Amino acid sequence: MTPEQAADTLRAARAERRTLAPFTDAEPGLDAAWGLAVQDLDRAARVAAGEQVTGAKLGLTSVPKQRTMGIDEPIVGFLTDAMLDVDPATLAQPRVEPEIAFTLARDLDGPLTRAEVVGWIDGVHLALEVLDSRYAGYRFRLADVLADDTSAAGFVVGAPAALPDDLADLACTWSVDGRSEVVRPSAILGDPLLALVHLSEHLAARGETLPAGSLVLGGAMTDAAPLPVAVRLDAPGLGSVALG
Repeated sequence: MTPEQAADTLRAARAERRTLAPFTDAEPGLDAAWGLAVQDLDRAARVAAGEQVTGAKLGLTSVPKQRTMGIDEPIVGFLTDAMLDVDPATLAQPRVEPEIAFTLARDLDGPLTRAEVVGWIDGVHLALEVLDSRYAGYRFRLADVLADDTSAAGFVVGAPAALPDDLADLACTWSVDGRSEVVRPSAILGDPLLALVHLSEHLAARGETLPAGSLVLGGAMTDAAPLPVAVRLDAPGLGSVALG
């Protein structure tokens, strides 16, 4: 399966709202480089069709999920304007996660440390990421999920706020159909600012730049909930964001 063939297959499945068996079922030797090559082709096709890249997203930002996938770092995908406020009814198997997002104050074009990355943040947001894997039952390996743009399908973002001093430990209320639990941004790599550090290293390794004003979804604070449900995320100082 060439990257070009995989990109065409994924694009057709997305348009037809159908799922696939993972490519690695037939070719277990497919690797992360192959998956990123497919993702690059998908991004180019979307841009050629009129979509605009508006940011990036991180996935697998919890240690348990990384262990399940047999990796030791997060994965990175891209966001476009067509994903903003997406209608879950148009998706095959939608799920939603509560996240922390950042707006970039400056071009992200080189590796940054945890201390440096604070100067690249223009605003912090509560966010909901809508996922829609192309693979039935969300069963995939690393190459598959990278090829599928890390299951990115949509996002809803709350109003921007200043970076809280205690962001990692902030008590956020995650409500799914009226049932609530407390979740914390520390679930994202132990410190959500490390998501930006990892993204900066990922972009630098690939010679890419994410321009100022871009949105970065830093990762999930808990497991995804299947849609359709009514969900809401609230946090002191960061406001709220809801879907459904």
